Amino acid sequence: MRKNSRYHFRYILPTLLFVLVCICFAARIIYLQINAPELQTSSELTVRTVAVKAVRGEIYDRNGIKLVANSYSYNVMLDANTFPKSNSEKNQTLSTLIDILGNTPDTQFPVINGYKEAEYKDFDTNSSEYNGFMKMLDKFKLPRNTSCEDLVSFLLKRYELVDKNGKLSVNEEMLMSVMAVRYECERLSFNSLSPVTIEKNISMATLTAVEEASLDGVKISKSVDRVYNYPKYAAHIIGRTGKIQAADLEYYTEKGYPMDAIVGIDGIEKAYEEYLRGIDGTLVIVEDKNKNIVDEYYKKQPVAGNDVYLTIDINMQIVAEDALDYNIKYIKEKADATIKEETEKYTDANGNIIDASKIPQYIGEDVTSGAVTLVNPNTGEIYAMASNPTYNLSTYLQDYSSLLTADNNPLFNRALMGTYEPGSTFKIGVAAAALEYGVINRYTTMYDSGVYKYYPDFQPECWVYKSHGYGHGTVNVISAIQHSCNYFFYETGRLLTIERMNEFCKKLGLGESTGIELPESNGILAGPAYSSSINKQWMPGDTVQSAIGQSDNTFSPLQISMYLSTMINGGNRYRAHLLHSVREFGTNKIIYEEQPETLNTVELSAETVNTIKTGMKSVMENGTAAPVFSDYPIEIGGKTGTAQVGSKKSNNGIFMAFAPYDNPEIVASCIIEQAGGSNDCGLTIRKMFNYHFNIIE
Repeated sequence: MRKNSRYHFRYILPTLLFVLVCICFAARIIYLQINAPELQTSSELTVRTVAVKAVRGEIYDRNGIKLVANSYSYNVMLDANTFPKSNSEKNQTLSTLIDILGNTPDTQFPVINGYKEAEYKDFDTNSSEYNGFMKMLDKFKLPRNTSCEDLVSFLLKRYELVDKNGKLSVNEEMLMSVMAVRYECERLSFNSLSPVTIEKNISMATLTAVEEASLDGVKISKSVDRVYNYPKYAAHIIGRTGKIQAADLEYYTEKGYPMDAIVGIDGIEKAYEEYLRGIDGTLVIVEDKNKNIVDEYYKKQPVAGNDVYLTIDINMQIVAEDALDYNIKYIKEKADATIKEETEKYTDANGNIIDASKIPQYIGEDVTSGAVTLVNPNTGEIYAMASNPTYNLSTYLQDYSSLLTADNNPLFNRALMGTYEPGSTFKIGVAAAALEYGVINRYTTMYDSGVYKYYPDFQPECWVYKSHGYGHGTVNVISAIQHSCNYFFYETGRLLTIERMNEFCKKLGLGESTGIELPESNGILAGPAYSSSINKQWMPGDTVQSAIGQSDNTFSPLQISMYLSTMINGGNRYRAHLLHSVREFGTNKIIYEEQPETLNTVELSAETVNTIKTGMKSVMENGTAAPVFSDYPIEIGGKTGTAQVGSKKSNNGIFMAFAPYDNPEIVASCIIEQAGGSNDCGLTIRKMFNYHFNIIE
C-alpha cells in the first residue's frame, strides 16, 4: 500500500509543476496584452493591393534598329490610402515635400506670384486649361468672374492654410506652392483609386531625400516613358501613346483596361496596341497600424508587352523624308529664280515692268507640301512612307498648339489621307485595260492632230497642242505612254467605256483600300456611280476626261504605289502593310511573322505587262521623265503626271516609278502639291533608288 502511494506521488509532482508553469505563462500573456499594447496582433495588420504597370513593348525597323525605346524614371506621387486626413497634417507634409523638391510642382493652378502679389495667369480663353479652371470655380460654387484675391482667400480657408486669427499654418514662402498642390489634387479628383504624381523624373539625390523623410502618403513610383531614337522621322507612322481618350473609353474598358492606362493614341502604337501592351501585375502590401510595410509579394507578376518590328527601313525612311523636304525647297527656289530672272528681263531702267504677260507664274513658286511612298511590289511591304511637312514626336505635346495652326497642317498624313488627281499616271491602268479587253493592241496606231474632235460640243486638246500648237502625230500605246499623249487616251477611253475602265482599275486597287493598318482614304474612282452619289449627271465627255486621270478621280500616294505594283508584278494585288513581325520583349524570339496577303488577282497577260513596261521604260529614257532619269545607271520604268488644282495655283506634280526594269524590287510614288509640273518630283525617287541600289552620285 505504501509502495503504491509513493508511486502516485512521483507522477503528481511533475503534473503540478507543469500546471504552475502554464498558469505563469498565461499570466504573462495577459500582462503583455494589458501593459504592452504596442506589440501587435494579426488583427492590427492591413493588406492592400497595388497595380504594377507592365512594360510596353518597343518598336524596331525591319533590320532590328530600335525606333522607340522605354526610358525608366522615378516620380514622386501622393497616395490617398496613407496620406494624412487632417488639413493641418496635409499642409505640413506638402510643405516638407516641396522644400525637399526645391521647386513648386507643375500644376494647373490658375494663380501666379507670391501670396501678397498673387494674380491670375494670362489665360487663352479657348484652352483646355482655362475650361478646367472654370469647372473648378463651378465645383467651388464660386462665380466665374471671381477675382484672384477672392479665390486665394477662399482656398486659404478651404485648405485651413490660415486660422481664425489670420495666422498662416505654413511658411509664407511655401504657402502658394502648398495651395497649388492642394488645388491640383482636387482638380484631379485625388482619391484611393487615383494617386497624383507631383514631380516626374527626379534625381537619385531627391529620391533618397524623399525616402529618408518618410512622409505619410508620399511614395516613389517608377514610370516608363517612350523615347524616340529618330524623333524627326516616321512620326506619322509610329504615332503616340497617352491616356485613354474619351472616344475610346468604352472600348478599352470592355477589354479590362484601368482608367489611367497608357495606350496607343494613333499610328503603329494604336494599330498594334494588342501586341505592344503588357499585362499589369498585382502587388500585395502588408502594413502595420503605423503604415510600416512588414511584407509584400506579387499576387500576379507583370508581363511585358511584345516588341513590334516594322517593314520600314529607317535609313530609307530618313532618305525619303530628307529628299522630299529638299525636293520641295528645290522646286520653290528654282521657280523663284526663274520668275526673278524673267522679271528683270522685262523691267526697264525706271523699274517699270514692260510686259507682265512675259513673266511666268504658277510654275512652282507656291509649292507647299507632298508625300512619298516606297513599297515592295511582290509582298506589299512598305519600306518608307513620308509626309511633308511633318513634326517631332519628342516635342509633340509642347508643340501641339502651334502644330494645330501651322501652315499646311503637319499633323495630316498626306501619304495615306491625302487624295490627289492622278493625272497621266492613270493612263497606265487605262492602257492595260484596253489591251486586255482587246480594244487596242501593241501595234494599234492613232493620229494625234492636237484636238480631239469626236464630240461636236466637247473637243479637248492634247497637252502638247496647248504648249506648242501641234499634236504628237501617229502614236501607238508605247509612244503614247512615253510622251503622255492625251489624244490617244481620249479615244482609247471612249472605245473602252467607263464601265470596263473602272472595273479594271478597281481590280488594280484604285479607289479601294490598300489594307494598311493605319487610317487611310480610299479616294474616288470617277464614274456614273460616284456622279450619281453627288447628284451629278455623267456625260460622254466625262469618260474621255477620266481616261487621262481627270474628272473626279482622286487617289492617295500609297494607292498609286500599290496600283503600279499590281501592274508590274503581273496582276497580284497585295495588301499594303507595315508589320514585319512580333517578337518577345527583349529576346528577339519570333511570336508572329506577317506573310504577304493577296487581296485579289487581275488577269494580265505577259504581253500586256511587257507592253506597259516598255512604254514606262521609254518615259524614263527619252520621254517626259528623261530630264531626271535619262542618265540613270540601271534600267527602270516610270510615269509622270500633272494635275490642275485651280487657276490661281501651280499644278500638282505626280511621279511613279519601279526598279529594276527586268525584275522589279521596289515601286515608288511621289506627289508634290503645287509643284508646277511633274519632272522635278522625280528627284525624291531618284535619291531613294540610289540608296536602295547603293548608287553614289
